[in-house]
Amino acid sequence: MKDHLKENIRFVMKTDLRAGERSASGLPELLGANSRGRIGLVIDKGLYDNNDYCQEIATLLNDSLGQVVLLINEMVEPSYDYLDEVKSKFTEHDLDCFVGIGGGSTLDLTKGCATLQTNKGRAIEYRGFGKVRNRPLPVVALPSTAGTGSEVTPYAVFIDTVEKWKFGINTEYNYPQIAIYDPGLLDSCPTHIYASAGMDAMTHTLESYAAQNATPLSRIFSIKAFRLLFKNLKKIAGGDRSTGTKLDLLLGAGCAGIALMNSGAGPSGALSYPLGVYFDVPHGLAGSVFLPSVIKYNVGKGYTEYSELYDLVFETGTTSPAEKSERFADEIEKLSRELGIPTDLKGFGVETEQDLKLIIDNSMQLEAAFQQNPVKFGKEEIEKVVYSLR
Repeated sequence: MKDHLKENIRFVMKTDLRAGERSASGLPELLGANSRGRIGLVIDKGLYDNNDYCQEIATLLNDSLGQVVLLINEMVEPSYDYLDEVKSKFTEHDLDCFVGIGGGSTLDLTKGCATLQTNKGRAIEYRGFGKVRNRPLPVVALPSTAGTGSEVTPYAVFIDTVEKWKFGINTEYNYPQIAIYDPGLLDSCPTHIYASAGMDAMTHTLESYAAQNATPLSRIFSIKAFRLLFKNLKKIAGGDRSTGTKLDLLLGAGCAGIALMNSGAGPSGALSYPLGVYFDVPHGLAGSVFLPSVIKYNVGKGYTEYSELYDLVFETGTTSPAEKSERFADEIEKLSRELGIPTDLKGFGVETEQDLKLIIDNSMQLEAAFQQNPVKFGKEEIEKVVYSLR
């Protein structure tokens, strides 16, 4: 972790956060108060088809505002090609802002549409960092899964179908202006999505906590996220779907996203990318498969700072930091099993030696994420983790 007494640190949070039961129902008034009467509305198809409250919000917006251009997102993992395909739905309209309602991919798609509304050309031209020239239209984000934290981060990730890789349109302009955490949007969330999204947020939490670039400020959010996520994911595993549990999960995922963008990702997140691109595994699920193994590797190499997190949720006794960290690794693995997260890669169609090498070789495109790990984590370590999960 960076020492703020020895070097300058930076902490960024640019999104206006709103949270509470039925908080989304006030969206028309909120937009009207900010002179946002003509909106592009992007909603996840599964959510739109199965969540009555989501349809109520869409109707409220349509009845209350001057113009609503609706796109139902049918892509679980959108590509740059798909972004080019759907942007034309909005470009002929003079819009004031975009509203995204859905999981991380739908929120990313919303950011992408907002970017291309003011920046001409193909979407792939903006892949990378700092390539967006004109400020996108403002975005209001309403997450329907407690996972990615896209509602508070400047990233919008898409699949490059030519290079076979996932990489984002990443710009300081991409922070959503407003994020609304409404537990009613999780009412139709299937159990497996609670699990994969929740463990995605847990991956953000633990990797941001342990990252080399973590700071005393970013760790405040990592720690708060861990307390909220661990406690409430245990409840989810036990069948609890109460309003309080859902709202706490949303807040935990938001805190995890804030921590991640102020510290950096790690090995589990990086390893998830080739699993998503080549084997169509949703990002959250992909990262959570690797998380317990990465934690165990770090503890085995002498990293003991997980003991601080262990003390937050377990009785400490007289156990040493090393023993607490070992127990912490076991508890994260146990939580993953309780949520039904697969314990190996075979369930995702990763079966051959060639499949394993595909993951290993393509992971190296995100070498910077591996360098963020608190102990050495290069290609040799990647191979050990991947082969341990075959």
